Amino acid sequence: MKRKVQKGFTLIELTIAMFTGTIVIVAAGMILFFGQKSWNSTWDRANLQRDASYAMQRISRPIKAGTLAQIESNGEDLRIYNDNEGSWKRFFVVPGASKLTLKSEIVGGNISETIVDDKVEALRFNVTGNTVSIELKLRENNLQTHFASTVMMRNYGQ
Repeated sequence: MKRKVQKGFTLIELTIAMFTGTIVIVAAGMILFFGQKSWNSTWDRANLQRDASYAMQRISRPIKAGTLAQIESNGEDLRIYNDNEGSWKRFFVVPGASKLTLKSEIVGGNISETIVDDKVEALRFNVTGNTVSIELKLRENNLQTHFASTVMMRNYGQ
């Protein structure tokens, strides 16, 4: 007896191949999805930390150049006086909002600039002699970052 040569695949082989292919495609999709989700979370965290670092830098420069520091509003408002410029700089969070603002009060006019917009959870200052302690907390969605620094006024009491 002659046996017929089989050509093609059986229904069972096709079903197994399709099932295996589906598992591979779903697994690859899940890896891509969770990788992208992790990337976005890391990117958001890095941006929040960048914003806090930028705010601390913008606050620290005038403090270093300042000759006098005053605290207002229970430590939530800092005024720095600079003899060289003959002006006050003020750092505060806008009431009812979450905006950290740098306000420069110069004789003859006021200039206000927003440093960090809608992310500030807390801003506290403490002045001891020629040092100013800064505590800044930022929050965005479910992410939070906390920066603390102590800055020395180089021109204190001059």
